[in-house]
Amino acid sequence: MKFKTMLLSQRLKISFLVFCAFSVCAVYAQNNKLDSITQLIAKAKTDTARINLLNKKVSILTNVNLDSAIYYGLQNLKEAQQLKYYRGELDARMNLSTGYCFKGDYAAARENLNYLEKFIIPGKDSSDIADMYGNYGLMYGMQSKYDSSIRFYEKAIGVNERNGRTDKLSSGYSNIAIGYQQTGNYPMALQYQQKSLTLAVKRNDEVNQAYVMVNLANTYEELGDTLKAEGTYLKAVKLAIKKGLRNVELYAYTNLSSLYAGLKKWDKTYEFGIKAAELGGAYGDQGIQAASLSKAAVALANQNKFDEAINLDRRAIVLADSSNQPLNISQAYAAMGNIFFLQKKYQEAIPYYEKNFQALKGSDIYGEGTGNSYKELSECYEKTGNYSKALANFKIAADIADSIKRKENIRKATELSMNFEFEKKQEIQAAEKKKQDEIARAKQTALLVGLLLAATLALVALNGYLHKQKVNRLLLLQKQKTETALSELEAAQEQLIQSEKMASLGELTAGIAHEIQNPLNFVNNFSEISNELADEMNEELEGGNFEEAKSISKNIKQNLEKINHHGKRADAIVKGMLMHSRKNTEEKTPTDINALCDEYLRLSYYGLRAKDKSFRAAKEIDVDSSLTPDAEGNGKIIINHQDIGRVLLNIFNNAFYAVTEKGKTAGEDFKPLVSVQTKKIASLQGGKDKVEITIKDNGNGIPQNIVDKIFQPFFTTKPTGEGTGLGLSLAYDIITKNHNGTINVKSKEGEGTIFTIELPV
Repeated sequence: MKFKTMLLSQRLKISFLVFCAFSVCAVYAQNNKLDSITQLIAKAKTDTARINLLNKKVSILTNVNLDSAIYYGLQNLKEAQQLKYYRGELDARMNLSTGYCFKGDYAAARENLNYLEKFIIPGKDSSDIADMYGNYGLMYGMQSKYDSSIRFYEKAIGVNERNGRTDKLSSGYSNIAIGYQQTGNYPMALQYQQKSLTLAVKRNDEVNQAYVMVNLANTYEELGDTLKAEGTYLKAVKLAIKKGLRNVELYAYTNLSSLYAGLKKWDKTYEFGIKAAELGGAYGDQGIQAASLSKAAVALANQNKFDEAINLDRRAIVLADSSNQPLNISQAYAAMGNIFFLQKKYQEAIPYYEKNFQALKGSDIYGEGTGNSYKELSECYEKTGNYSKALANFKIAADIADSIKRKENIRKATELSMNFEFEKKQEIQAAEKKKQDEIARAKQTALLVGLLLAATLALVALNGYLHKQKVNRLLLLQKQKTETALSELEAAQEQLIQSEKMASLGELTAGIAHEIQNPLNFVNNFSEISNELADEMNEELEGGNFEEAKSISKNIKQNLEKINHHGKRADAIVKGMLMHSRKNTEEKTPTDINALCDEYLRLSYYGLRAKDKSFRAAKEIDVDSSLTPDAEGNGKIIINHQDIGRVLLNIFNNAFYAVTEKGKTAGEDFKPLVSVQTKKIASLQGGKDKVEITIKDNGNGIPQNIVDKIFQPFFTTKPTGEGTGLGLSLAYDIITKNHNGTINVKSKEGEGTIFTIELPV
């Protein structure tokens, strides 16, 4: 059985849940409102008024930066509880449940919602209860549990319809439509989206219009109308930029990336995927950041840039796992499976497809993308000879295809769309007639007030011109200040990087000084002994004892040979130091990797001994004999030995530092140990062999919450003043960018750390 290669989960669209069901973010959506509301907070005359304004500020921040929204939300909740202010605490918990949902912390979101169930004062058709139902719908929707999400939104909509709350209904209709859309019920999705958009247009609510347009564009895309979908996404982006809605802009970009992927426009897929990932990182939404990176990765893979694609999707997988959002986790793993699938590496693709389905377990996602995933997994099993699993996955894909009944849904949805367009045209015609009547009446009035209006407009235009000139001057001044600050920051960064390099050279020099001391001691000792022997030989010659003089001369000759031997040792060490200090030309040469590891392990050890005489630690090295060069040089690998030496020295120094720190508190039974192992790994797919270098210590280890950050520039676990945070960042670039290798870290707090480096032979 053979299937056409498809894009799997990368075609899944991200729908935007409108979470302003309880807040006033429709009024305060723009970023510049933050300054205004901050000024109002400073002028608040009562504690309760201040808390109300802070809740509004948190609502705005939820559209701009989730971490800031949660931080201020927790502060506001504490103050409201201290004052026993019911409304303030209720709104604070509503805000927090929303922020936690979008952050992927569903346990914290549920905790706040469960508390609100008991906290809200019951009442007939309570608006607060409706808002709580809406947030439950949001929480389940973010977890892809759409049946539960729809049930709670139905409850919220029922209360709001009875109360005539049109502002809440627009967002409620849009949110419940997402549940129907994701479960393949496009007629219901389109019906609710049209109702939501109609309400938003009537109320001139451009914020909700932007939200709804993102989701409506999703439905158009599912119906196969990619042209209308693209236009609607771009309208949503335009409104989002106008109203300062970074989250809407983010979701529109990531969905545009999916749309262009379906059209196989890989340049645009990558462009919008990276845009969305950057916005997702700034906004604090790891789930969307991960989904967008995985789309960009698949775009690279389809342009045969497989190494870049794999590195990018590995970042996506780490972020997706942290987001706790099934759809995004599934998408990241499916992307990696697709990358290997495109390379025909079927065995390597299988575990990622399986993890894709594991992430979707327990969710309500049951669409065409899932069916295509099973098709490709079936083909992977077929290519690797596991025909029973190939057949099983093919049957699942066939069952999904039979159950969707997509054609019927498209037909019904298209009819609804046509009806909506017809009703919309009627409304436009009626509005146009009313407009013409009003124009006719206005002309009569305009004749009387024309002159006065013209004078007023002239004054307004003059004032606007003067104001514009003032603003332009201020903007120019601010631009100059920003450029100056940027130049200073770049200079400071360059200085830090140079300091890190000099520190590395200093550590290497300390080790070399210790190494060179040994041969110099031999030279000095044998020189002194030879001098004494020369005096003795002269005495024997004067006394006529020629045989004794000959014996002494033989000893002198042996000493001179030893002096020559140890002098050459010192010369070799000095040449090595000069080679290390020479500017890197990025030239790669055949290198004995076993000798390199041994050399830099000793240099790191003796460098630390030179700085701290109390330093004690055991060091071990276990090398693969197949990597030891023979007489013809076979066994060497092509690398820039200076760069790789710098990487090894940095990791060895960190390892010795870790075991030393643990030794200060672990007691006498603790035996500090740093070990290095080399191993040659043969390729199973006909590719290049690899060399694996494993560096292990039994130090304190790295906490799990920061282990993913250690390769970031300027991030360090050492106390202030003891590390710049550039060493591992430079090591990561040397291994991955300069040598097309990989560097990974595993650590368990309290037990130690393992660094694994893989280099192509």
